[in-house]
Amino acid sequence: MKKILPYLYIIVGISFIIKGFYAFSTEYDIYYLIFSLKTESKYIYIAFNLFFGGLILYNGIGRLKNLKR
Repeated sequence: MKKILPYLYIIVGISFIIKGFYAFSTEYDIYYLIFSLKTESKYIYIAFNLFFGGLILYNGIGRLKNLKR
């Protein structure tokens, strides 16, 4: 499981980033962030997804580097 976890982090981080960039082309009334948090601003939704996607991706790459040591 230790060897698979960094790759899962990377996949989840990339999916958050892709979802953030996909929001540029879509127009919704309400954007759901996480759990029951929602916003009407497209730019907050994009910033949220890019920030947390980058954070998860950074953590996954860090774990992958530690695994290879």
